Amino acid sequence: MEQEQEFAPETYTEEELDALDNHIEQYFGEYTQVFHEIFSPDIHVDICIIPPTPERNWITLVTQGMGAHRMDVPEELAEEGLERAEMLICLPPDWKLDSEDEKDYWVIRLLKSLARLPIECETWLGWGHSIDNQKPFAENTKLCAALLLSPGAYAEDACVCELPDGEQVNFYQVFPIYAEEMSFKIKYGTDPLLDLMAGAVGHVLDIRRCNVCTDIMDCEDWHAGSIREKNLPLDEITGYNHMAIYLRWCIEHDLMSDQFLEDFEDAVNSVRSKDGRVDLRELIRDEFSGMLYRTIFNETGRQFAAYYYDHSHDDGPCYPADVDDYALRYFGEERYNSEEFQDEAYLFIPYDETFYKGMKVYIDHYFTEFCKIRSEV
Repeated sequence: MEQEQEFAPETYTEEELDALDNHIEQYFGEYTQVFHEIFSPDIHVDICIIPPTPERNWITLVTQGMGAHRMDVPEELAEEGLERAEMLICLPPDWKLDSEDEKDYWVIRLLKSLARLPIECETWLGWGHSIDNQKPFAENTKLCAALLLSPGAYAEDACVCELPDGEQVNFYQVFPIYAEEMSFKIKYGTDPLLDLMAGAVGHVLDIRRCNVCTDIMDCEDWHAGSIREKNLPLDEITGYNHMAIYLRWCIEHDLMSDQFLEDFEDAVNSVRSKDGRVDLRELIRDEFSGMLYRTIFNETGRQFAAYYYDHSHDDGPCYPADVDDYALRYFGEERYNSEEFQDEAYLFIPYDETFYKGMKVYIDHYFTEFCKIRSEV
């Protein structure tokens, strides 16, 4: 009898479980199926399956049982109510939950391993924590780590369930990430990584999504966000100006991928014939969710982008810096530094042929330098 008691898993009380059930169904949706755990050596972790609805066209998996264990939270956070937690993940509506193939099952394994990690490692998990799997979760994806965030697709109150005795259970959404994103997060923090992800990474798992630390060159939100935040007297499409100029130059210089040339033949022909029918700003906005990706370029184009468009260079050429330099030359130092532009002078440059020709000088120069370097390798 003593031996049975020694291995009895930690569980919620019936009252706590009722409160948790009500919270899950109120905020995340009614679950129609549960993955019941057969063997529970420490905590009993079930997984609630919430099917897609017309309003929420994704599957939500929510753990139920992790929070029965109070995690070893640092003393300085003892009053923050962070000892108890549950995990959730959002999956595409066609995810094969009945499959035992690792390419389908790994999300279940991930939730269960995260639920037990605080016990096995005598630690705790909370917002912004990242966990490295040290290898891809499955053979069909390069995602290999997990980041814990608030469940942003749901109401703010969904984040915390209050139990009958006043204790809290915190809900964290699991976002699988790439190794480069994990490294970036460790070096710069969670918020800067989220800034990179804004507009690029949705809350529903996409095993082939872009890698924001390697694939995204530029994002409209980084620029139009300033227009919104500073209430600048500009149309938000202005945030695409310099991106469209770079894209036009690359189209004119045969640096686009075959897929891009096939998918956007009309736009390519319009640029090359200089008939002006296509606004590349609108193409970036509508077809690429406001972003420039390295994947739309051919091999030479990708290498040139890494050489010239990269924001992370400590020194060397950088296209965004050249756009800013052009703004300084265009407006003059006094006006460039005036309150009128609020440190965003580049956004006020008129989007016209003069702007393109001015930036073309920079791009031509560094492409020539790039080609010299390649020929010497």
